[in-house]
Order: sequence, then C-alpha cells, then structure tokens
Amino acid sequence: MAKFSPHQLSNPRANVFILVNLGCEMLYVIDQRLKAQQIAQDKSIQVIHDVTAVLLEPKFIDSLLNGSKHNNAQLLTAEHCKFMLNDIATCSLMRLDDQSMSKLWNLMTMVYKWQLFVSRHQHHLLEITFRHLEAVNRLYPDAKRHMLIDFTKNTLLDFWNASGEEAQLSIYQTNRAWLQCFNTKISLLIRLGFQAMDGSFFKEVDQEYFTEYVQSAGDNIYVKSAEQREQQEREPNSMDQLAAQLNISPPQGEDLQPINARQFQQQFEQAFGNVIFDDPVASSSSGCEFVQLEPTTPSTAMSRGGSLLNQNLLDLYSKIP
Repeated sequence: MAKFSPHQLSNPRANVFILVNLGCEMLYVIDQRLKAQQIAQDKSIQVIHDVTAVLLEPKFIDSLLNGSKHNNAQLLTAEHCKFMLNDIATCSLMRLDDQSMSKLWNLMTMVYKWQLFVSRHQHHLLEITFRHLEAVNRLYPDAKRHMLIDFTKNTLLDFWNASGEEAQLSIYQTNRAWLQCFNTKISLLIRLGFQAMDGSFFKEVDQEYFTEYVQSAGDNIYVKSAEQREQQEREPNSMDQLAAQLNISPPQGEDLQPINARQFQQQFEQAFGNVIFDDPVASSSSGCEFVQLEPTTPSTAMSRGGSLLNQNLLDLYSKIP
C-alpha cells in the first residue's frame, strides 16, 4: 500500500464519509435508546425520520462534496464534526445533555474506528458506508426515506468513482487517520472480545462470530449483538430441556453454575468506571430526553419548527469552505 504524507492523510474529500458514517452510527444509538426508554413509537419514528432527513439532505451532501473540492478546502476537525452532529441529532423532538452527547460521540467514533480497523482495502470504505445507509433505511422505512438513501448512495458512488484510485486510497487512509485520536473503551466491543482494556483492538478474535461481524462491518452492531445474545440465551434452555428429557441432573457446585450476564456486567462497570457502557435495557435520564411539545399535530409541528430548523442548518453548513 502506498505511503502518504501528512498532507495526503488530511484529504478534505473524506469529510462526507466521516459525517455520513458517524451520522448513521448516531442513528443506531438513538434508535437503541428510544427503544430502551420505551418512547412512544410515533415520536420515535419522527425522531429517526427527522434526523435522517437532515443528515442526508441532498443540499447538505452536495455542500460537503463541492466544498471538499476547493483549493482552500480543509478536513473537518473532531470538534467541528461533533458540533454539527449534535445539531443534527437535536433537530427533532430530542435533546441531549453534554454527558449524553459525550457518550454518544464515544460510541459513534469507536465503533466506526473498529470497522475501519478490520477493513483491508480502500473499497471497503464504500462498502461500510453503503451498509450504514442500508441499515438506516431499515429503521422505520418509508418511501421518502428510501428515495433519500438511494439518492445518497448514487451521489457518493459517483463522487467515489470520479476520484480515481489514488484519491480513493487517500480518502480511505484519511478516515482511518482521523479516528486515531479516539481511544475510549466500549463495553459492547469488550464484551464481544474485539477490544482490549487499553482501548486497542484485536486483529484476530477466536470466536465463530468474528468473521461475520467483520464481513458485515457497517451493519447495526446493536441489533446484531442483541440477536446474538438472544440466541445464546436460547441455547442453555435447549440444553436444559435435553438434560430433563435424559434425566440428567443439573451440575452442582458454585464453580459450575452459569454466569449471570447482567450481574457480571454491573460488577464490570463498577471495576472500570471510565468505560462507556451502553446498556440496551436501562432507561436512565442520561439517555435521550425529549423536549415538552405543544399539543399540535405532527404535520403542524413539522411545518412550524422542523422545516425551519432544517433550513437553518442547511444554510449554516452550506457555508463550509
């Protein structure tokens, strides 16, 4: 693989891929928190649809693409990117306090960093991006969101193909280099065996599911891990039923008793307080919180607030050099 200078590792054409991929990871987490807090489905749908609409607004995507081609174009800083995604995350009925946004940011950046860590080729960046978009499309799908995501995929594909092999490699390496400063420990990645306690990632994991996660990098890792957990919980029940049929007594002795996963995680959290833990069932106030709304119909609320805010965001971000 070609070696790049520091200048070539800060290619501003990477901006759109950084924002879109992190934005999709943000949507995964928001969706997970909405479900965990048992937010009403109509509000959850509106939040996911509103955030998706602003993140993938064609004018916004075009401003990122066109802005990255200027001679004075610059790579987005982490602070600027975080500020923009915070604005996008709160464009609907939801607000986030600083602690929640910090946790959200850590989850977004570290999961995306792992996805690129296990990638091996520049074209994997495009594959990861498309998987992100397709997974977002499955969050409360409708025709409008489907068209928006298809348009985004086609726009990014045209931009990618027009960049050429060397620029594609530079964009890919810039994404990887941009993420190197983040080193937060994430409980989900640790639990899966992908991350060490010093924050680094393992290149190889001796688990059957590792290859599946690598090959589907960009998919909703929270959905995938939940499905895996459910399958693992069903397997002991199947073994218990088989043992009962065969009149096999359950093993005695504390050392042979199954581990309580929830209790183990709570003990793990207490031991490592600086780890970001994304509890899929807790509904603490540090998650997604909602602003109190006036009793208006969804269509009226959107016409009075959502559209104006979306336009203000677009006007602001269209001025990015």
